[in-house]
Amino acid sequence: MDKYIDNMLAEEMDLIVLTTDSHRREGLPEGSVGTLICSYTRHDRPLYADFALEGGHREAALGLKDFRVLNPRASRDAALIADFLRRRNLRAI
Repeated sequence: MDKYIDNMLAEEMDLIVLTTDSHRREGLPEGSVGTLICSYTRHDRPLYADFALEGGHREAALGLKDFRVLNPRASRDAALIADFLRRRNLRAI
């Protein structure tokens, strides 16, 4: 197993994509890309991720089934990562 298959192995600073709409009310629909900032501790605590939004950032508590880790070697994920970095760099200008 690896972190691209098992979210319990996801690490801090991994790029992730939301796979559910459970955070839509917070402005984070399915497909939102963010950075994991607190990984799984096996103590029934949520994982946390940071998402860049227009005008700032939003931190969200996630369950293990809310996301998947983006794999830069997979073509579908490489496109998501490139788009995320492009949008982030445009906001910095």
